[in-house]
Amino acid sequence: MKARGILLPSLALAFGAAVWTLTAAYTHFKLEDAFITFRYSANILRGDGFVFNPGERVLGTTTPLQTLILACLAYPFGPRTVPTVAAIIMPIFGLCAGVVLYGALVKRGVPVPAAALGMAMLYADVAVIRTGIGGMETPLALLLMALSLWALVARRPAATGVFCGLLVLCRIDGLVWTALIFIAALLSMRKAVLVQAAAFALTLLPWIIFATLYFGSPVPNSMLAKGVVRPGMARALLDPERAIAYVRWFISGTGIGADIRLFPLWATALVVGAWRILRDKPRTLGVLVAFPPVYALMMYLGRAPRYEWYLLPITFVSLPIAALGLYVIYHAVADRLMRGNAKAVSYVGAVVIVALAAGYCSAGVPMMLRHLRMAQENEDGFRRVVGLWLREHTDPNASVAMEAIGYQGYYSERRVIDMAGLVTPRSVQFKRRTRQNGQIFDWILRDFRPDCIVLRSFEVDTNKHFNGGPLFLTPEKQRRFRSTYREAARFDAPYPESAPLVRHLTVYERVHEPQPSGEKT
Repeated sequence: MKARGILLPSLALAFGAAVWTLTAAYTHFKLEDAFITFRYSANILRGDGFVFNPGERVLGTTTPLQTLILACLAYPFGPRTVPTVAAIIMPIFGLCAGVVLYGALVKRGVPVPAAALGMAMLYADVAVIRTGIGGMETPLALLLMALSLWALVARRPAATGVFCGLLVLCRIDGLVWTALIFIAALLSMRKAVLVQAAAFALTLLPWIIFATLYFGSPVPNSMLAKGVVRPGMARALLDPERAIAYVRWFISGTGIGADIRLFPLWATALVVGAWRILRDKPRTLGVLVAFPPVYALMMYLGRAPRYEWYLLPITFVSLPIAALGLYVIYHAVADRLMRGNAKAVSYVGAVVIVALAAGYCSAGVPMMLRHLRMAQENEDGFRRVVGLWLREHTDPNASVAMEAIGYQGYYSERRVIDMAGLVTPRSVQFKRRTRQNGQIFDWILRDFRPDCIVLRSFEVDTNKHFNGGPLFLTPEKQRRFRSTYREAARFDAPYPESAPLVRHLTVYERVHEPQPSGEKT
C-alpha cells in the first residue's frame, strides 16, 4: 500500500511534467494579462517602484504576491527576464499544487488510486495546462488552495491562516475559498480557529498598510475597472440569457470540456464523488463540494467577465471529486461483475486508466499544441510587434492610449493611457458617467491628449467602437480626429482566423493639438 501510495502519484507527476514541458517548449505560450504583472515586476527591478507607469501609483494588478515573487526571482538576471522566470516557476507551482492536493486527499482517507487519478486528470486538463504555462498567477493560487486544505486536514491552524492570507494576496477572489476554509475550521477545530484568524490577519496586514499608504487603497483599481463595465446588478440578475450563459460557463469549469455527450457520466461522477466525501466524518473535505456553487454564485453576483482562467479554481476541486466518483462507480460495477475478485478488479482498472491516458495523449495533446502554437504566433507577430514598433518609433516620453495593455504595454515601455481603465483610474470615472463608448473615447482624447493611439483598424475605418456604438458621436468629432492624428502604421494578425475579434490594429500618431469642442468634462 505504501509503495502504491508513492508509485501512482509519481507516475501522475511524471506524466504532468512531460506534457506541460512539451507544451511549453513547443508553444512558448503566454497569456496577454500576464504581461500586466510582468511590467509591474520589471518596474520594481528598474527602481521605478510598484507601478505600471513610472510616477503613477495605481494598483492595476490583482496579484501583488506574484508580482513580488517574480521581482525577487528575476533580480539577479534583470527586469527583461521576468517573463522567462514566470515561464519556469509558474508551471512548477501548478505541478506542485497537484502533489499537495493528492497529499491532502489521501491524508483525509480518499483511496490512493482515486486521489492519483484526480491528480492525473488535473495535469491533463487542457484549460489547466494552458493557464499553468501561460505566466499568470493561477498556478500559484491553486498551490495555495491546496496548501491551505492540507493544513486544515493536518489540523495546523496557524499554517492554514498563513496560506489563506497568501492566497488572498495572490488572487482577491481567494476570499471565497478562505471563507469556506474558516467555516470548516470552525466546525472541526473550534477554538483553534482563533489562531488561524490571527495568522490570516497578520499575513495580510503588512500589505494592507503598504497599499493604503502607497496607492491610497488596498482595493485593486483593476477590479473597479472590470466591475464598472458590467450591467447594473438588478438588470444582471433579471437577465435570463445572461444567467444561462453563466451556467454554461460554470459547467465548463467542472472539467467536462466541450463534449456534451460525456455530461451524463461526468455529472453522475461528480454527484457520487460529492456523496462519498460528505458521507465521512469529520467533513473537512466538504470544502471541495461547497466551493464550486458558492464561487460560481459570487462570480455571477460580481458580474465577473467570463475569462477561462477565472474558473480554474472550480476545475481544481471538481476534477478530484469526479475522479473519486469514477473510482466508486467502477468498483461498484467491477466487484459485481468479477464477483469480488479484488486482483482482477485492480488489473482491469489499471488497463482502463492506461487506455484513457493513451487516448488523451493521441488526440487531445496534438490538437492543443497546434492551437496554442498558433495563438502564440499571433501574439508574437501582432501585439508584441505593435509594442516593439512603439518602442522603436516613438519618443521615450511619449504617451500611448490603448486597451490591450499586456503585450503592447510591456514591450513598448511607454507611458500607457489605459482606455479599459485597469491602470488609469480616470478612464473608470468616465465609464461611470456614461454608457456611450464614443463619449468616453472623446473624453480620453481631450483629457490625456495621447501622443499615439492603438485602435482596432475597423473602429476608425467604419466608425464602430469595439464595445458597441459609434467611435465618433458626430461627423465633427471624426473630422477633428483625422486632422489631429495620422495613421502611422497598420498591423495584421498572422492567423486572422484564430483571432476573429482583433485581426488588424492601427497606430495613430498625433500631429496637431486637438481643438477643444466646448463640452465640459
